[in-house]
Amino acid sequence: MKKHAKWGVLPYRRLANGKVEFLVVSTTGGKWIFPKGNLIKRLGPAKTAQWEAFEEAGITGDIKDSLYSCKSKGKTFFFYPLKVRQLFSHWPESDFRTRKWIRPKDGKKYLSRKPLRRLLRSASSKVGKSS
Repeated sequence: MKKHAKWGVLPYRRLANGKVEFLVVSTTGGKWIFPKGNLIKRLGPAKTAQWEAFEEAGITGDIKDSLYSCKSKGKTFFFYPLKVRQLFSHWPESDFRTRKWIRPKDGKKYLSRKPLRRLLRSASSKVGKSS
């Protein structure tokens, strides 16, 4: 496992019209990101990613086998696509995080880091073809 790695999810949902949206969460600095965090060794990467999804975004769902990665500011980020099944109205970080559904074409508007925008484009083309 990479020492400075972060593990997270690319939460998505399919709309009735077949289009896909992704969920981003706010940071304390006012930016938008995907839920992610440090590896919890006893859980392993996939379960850590699911925990971060619940803790930061108040969501649960089904993790897909694909794994996407990118590097930014000396850290490696690993993300599992997560098909969102449930949204909670209260979650561990709900007092200081907001969540927002975005379309892949709006990535530049919400994601300030280019590697995350590229990751969104890549994932949206693949997730859009599957369930």
